[in-house]
Amino acid sequence: MSDKTENQFNDEGELYHDKQAVMLRMHGNSMYPTLQEGDIGIVGKCRPEDLEVGDIVVFKSRGKIVAHRLVKIQDQPSMVGYMTQGDKNLHPDIPFTAEVIEGKITTFQRKNAIKTVNDWSVRRLAFIATHFRRLIIPFYDFALRVRYYNKKLKDSFLSLNKNMKIVGKGTQRQFLKNAFVAVIQGVLPFLLIIFMKLLIDALTNPTIPNVSIWNDQMFLLAMTALMFLLNALITVIKSYYMERLSYSVKCRSYELLQQKHSELDLSMYEDAGQQDQMHRADQEAGFRPVKIMSELLMLIKSLTSLLVMLALFASIQWYLVLLLVIAIVPCVVVQWQYSGKRYLLSKNQSPVEREMGYYNRILTGFPFAKELRLFGYSGIFHNRFLSIEEKLEKDKKSLQQSELKANVFAQLFAVFLIFASLAYLVYLKMTGAITIGSVVLFFFVFQRGFSVFMDLFQSLAKLVEDNTFLNDFIDFLNNPVKTGGIGEKNLPSPLKKGIKVENLRFRYEMSKRDALTSVSLDIPAGKTVAFVGANGSGKTTMIKLLCGFYLPLEGSIRYDDVELKDLNKEALREQITAVFQDFALYNVSANENICLGDVKKPFNPDQAKKAAEFAGIAEVLERLPDGYQTLLGNLFKNGEELSIGQWQKVAIARAFYRDSPIVFMDEPSSALDIDSEKQLLGSLKKLGENKTVVIVSHRMSTVQWADIIYFFENGRILESGSHQELMDKEGAYFCMVQSTREKVL
Repeated sequence: MSDKTENQFNDEGELYHDKQAVMLRMHGNSMYPTLQEGDIGIVGKCRPEDLEVGDIVVFKSRGKIVAHRLVKIQDQPSMVGYMTQGDKNLHPDIPFTAEVIEGKITTFQRKNAIKTVNDWSVRRLAFIATHFRRLIIPFYDFALRVRYYNKKLKDSFLSLNKNMKIVGKGTQRQFLKNAFVAVIQGVLPFLLIIFMKLLIDALTNPTIPNVSIWNDQMFLLAMTALMFLLNALITVIKSYYMERLSYSVKCRSYELLQQKHSELDLSMYEDAGQQDQMHRADQEAGFRPVKIMSELLMLIKSLTSLLVMLALFASIQWYLVLLLVIAIVPCVVVQWQYSGKRYLLSKNQSPVEREMGYYNRILTGFPFAKELRLFGYSGIFHNRFLSIEEKLEKDKKSLQQSELKANVFAQLFAVFLIFASLAYLVYLKMTGAITIGSVVLFFFVFQRGFSVFMDLFQSLAKLVEDNTFLNDFIDFLNNPVKTGGIGEKNLPSPLKKGIKVENLRFRYEMSKRDALTSVSLDIPAGKTVAFVGANGSGKTTMIKLLCGFYLPLEGSIRYDDVELKDLNKEALREQITAVFQDFALYNVSANENICLGDVKKPFNPDQAKKAAEFAGIAEVLERLPDGYQTLLGNLFKNGEELSIGQWQKVAIARAFYRDSPIVFMDEPSSALDIDSEKQLLGSLKKLGENKTVVIVSHRMSTVQWADIIYFFENGRILESGSHQELMDKEGAYFCMVQSTREKVL
């Protein structure tokens, strides 16, 4: 809508050639209203000398195709220059020569209507643009702004309808109950005003009182009191029904959020941009859908009140409602303008808000507490937290101050018009045109009407604003799941051939280097395979790929000749048991910690105890205050904390409880002492019978019994073979074993 806009077209995809003409699809508003967004213009070929002032010339400018009106031809001895200008632009374009001219617009199509440049309506617009450009441009700007807000409102409500079908599923009956209450809330205040008006007129009636008049006055007094009572009761009822609706919507939102998190690719948690989106989605899920429901009910209430109010105005002085509408316009404009600004500010602040939240977790979370106290660096992170907080607050304060100033002006304008209207009502009373009751009626209706209009337009503006925020949540829910789940093939159980990896290459999305390159390996069915190598060599990454958490960029992973990408994700993972290096600590009972290994089958306490014995944690759990029913961890009351080694044994017990045909163990003994490691090795050997096992470890004692050992270095496999075969080679594996022995000695 600015003076700089141009109807520009990329050379690629926006020029459509046929045998007779070239077609252009219009973008931008520089030729508004002659040519509008989406119009298709037909470009007729012509000689430069045939062009006339007023023609819409198509020419190349800065690698783009531009269609503007010719306003001047400069015929100079050395060359002929052409000057164009958009009908809605205040300033002309840079003059150009004939070499860049493509032709001129002869015909254009708008939706299903076809017009030529010689049509009367088109020539009229050309005349106005030529002679009254500066005068008419403000009106064009206003028309475009109205169209913009109209489209924004329409798109927002289409989007809102779609979004609420998602987050409001299952709450329709509760919403209808609340909507009925909102309608009653919209009517009751005006019924109260009407009865007050009738009561005042009855009390100020100069007629000599009699029994009939006395009865009428008592009836009106009783009805007025009843309206007060109903207003109070409906508020209580609304509060109850709204609580029920809020609970249902919130449960639905958290269900969607948590379900989506369970499906997300791990790569999303490693992408800063995706984490920003997650942060906004997590923020909005808890309250934004409920807020939108509340605003929809406010909108219903306001519309009901508006209809009643219009009926009251129509029955007495209908034209006064126009002043009320005019009074509210500046308030509405301010609300709409700043709703978009608030969203942009919130979106831009998401990354630093996450950073501030991270520093807060460092300062308040238990995992950091020991080092925080020992090294005394809490001041560093506290200062970083304050610095970000002050920056965020400064930006918010700047926007709030700007909005405050605009709102003050809008409110002053509204108050002026309302008091002018009331002054006019006083004049009507003094002239005897209306009764004192009508003055009271209008006073309260104006007061209430201003609130109704404010509530109505604010509800609309807030719905648009909140739906924009809700779109972040819906976009998060619509994130595609990249790894697995596409194929329908089930994993053979047990494996007959094994797992085969060929020429695999993988890189994390946020990294600039390959984590794995040209990796090929075989994991025979029923055998135990070990991955060894230094930190960062790619061992754990290979385990993640085997689990289907990621898909390789190149190469393949096959389970019994079935490609990983063709396997059903859930079916694959049901056949896998894993203990990860960064195992999770669950603050639930010991039994629950173990049975999380297989939640699809009924809990078996005997199997849980057996799994604990295999992992070497049974004796510890049995000595706890409530045995296997004891709550583990220190987050909740009566919880019992374990050492990191004991927690690792619980994680191993969870894997034993699952009892699946494929087992992945990533550093299963990293937190264990020597005796516990020996016990674990015996259990692993017993567990590995008739299973396909992959172990990742730095400890040579953990992997020496493996059938095949793969030595990783810098994302590649340097050596492979049994322990003895690799020792006989005296290569990289041999050097690592010797180095480990020297450290032990």
